[in-house]
Amino acid sequence: MFQIDLKSRKAVYDQIIDNMKRLVDLGTLSAGDEVLSIRDMAKTLTQNPNLVKLAYLELENQGYLYSERGKNWFAAAPGAEVQHNKYGDVAGLYGRIQADIRELILRGEDRDQLEQLLGLSERAFVELDGITKCFDDVLALDELNLSVKKGSIYGLCGVNGSGKTTVMRLLSGLLRPDSGDIHIDGMPEDLNDLSIGYMPEELYFMPGYTLKMLQNFFRSKHKATWNEARYQKLLALFELNEEQLISTFSRGMQKQAAFLVAISAMPDILLLDETLDGLDPIVRRLVLAEIIEDVADRQMTVLISSHNIDELDGLCDAVGILYRGRMVIQRNLAELRTNVHKIITAFPPERIAKRYPYDGLDVLYMEEWGSTDLLIVRGKEADISAHLRQFDPLVYEHLPLTLEEIFVYERSGDFDETAR
Repeated sequence: MFQIDLKSRKAVYDQIIDNMKRLVDLGTLSAGDEVLSIRDMAKTLTQNPNLVKLAYLELENQGYLYSERGKNWFAAAPGAEVQHNKYGDVAGLYGRIQADIRELILRGEDRDQLEQLLGLSERAFVELDGITKCFDDVLALDELNLSVKKGSIYGLCGVNGSGKTTVMRLLSGLLRPDSGDIHIDGMPEDLNDLSIGYMPEELYFMPGYTLKMLQNFFRSKHKATWNEARYQKLLALFELNEEQLISTFSRGMQKQAAFLVAISAMPDILLLDETLDGLDPIVRRLVLAEIIEDVADRQMTVLISSHNIDELDGLCDAVGILYRGRMVIQRNLAELRTNVHKIITAFPPERIAKRYPYDGLDVLYMEEWGSTDLLIVRGKEADISAHLRQFDPLVYEHLPLTLEEIFVYERSGDFDETAR
């Protein structure tokens, strides 16, 4: 029923909205029909649940969906008056305010200023402030700042040696910074009793350990939170042999085993260092489904590192790019995608002679292809299109941008190597 194209220039957020509106308008969904919950829709599409939530709230604002206390969602009659929750329903009111804020942001208003005015600004849940870390004479992190909100999925990207693994080890407690502060939920890291799950890039298992022995170790270590039902479910899905030595597993199977015990411990924060790299598509989807479920159900906070930025698209709320131990750029992906566009244009010579058509646009990059120009432009698509079409272009085409291209051009190409 849903047609989500991850290669489309249109953001997944907008595709969810368009698909749901189409189903309601066509009568495929009748008024009062229950639709998938935010969690189930996110798992079905393998998309970030926070992104799905924003889409549902906007559909509620437009009168296509309505909810009961923000949990069960139903189709509304096309063109019907918006069916908001009962007066006094705090969850529904908060949801509508958030949806209205997003609409104002898309119109060009400043998000931080709006949230501060309304008292909705969210403090960081995981925060690194001015972190420096050296190994002998090698500077691994250089006054690094990083901010992650609770219940979000944050992608940490960069080439090998950029500092991703050092960040993960610091947050896991395996390393201590030389200077700077780490705070989790507003408290110094070493004073916080939240559970942190960590999957390093280079996995290590005790010699002679079977998966059953590893399970017993984690279960005893996490007695208060261990979820045996989840462990048994994933054990069957991954088709792993509990009695087999982990050292005889393939690398992919070892990653599955490590993830199995880490997620079954129900951590508050999950650190995944290059975990998704190398997993076959079916297993990767199973892993993502479990992550999405915990983010949606219990506000688990996730940090995923990868050297492949496009692998993080659709999964993360925000992405930070490291280069030589410094944070080059941090951005909210949903907003970034709607703000950078690739356009091919060509104009009649007489039009260009009278007035240069690109004046007034925030052009990040331009390349001439004969009589045709390739542009990367920052701004709202509707404004860009309206500006260029007043010059009667012979060619006007809006092309998809990969997440890697968006970051490179958004930084005007001054750190090309960090996005590879």
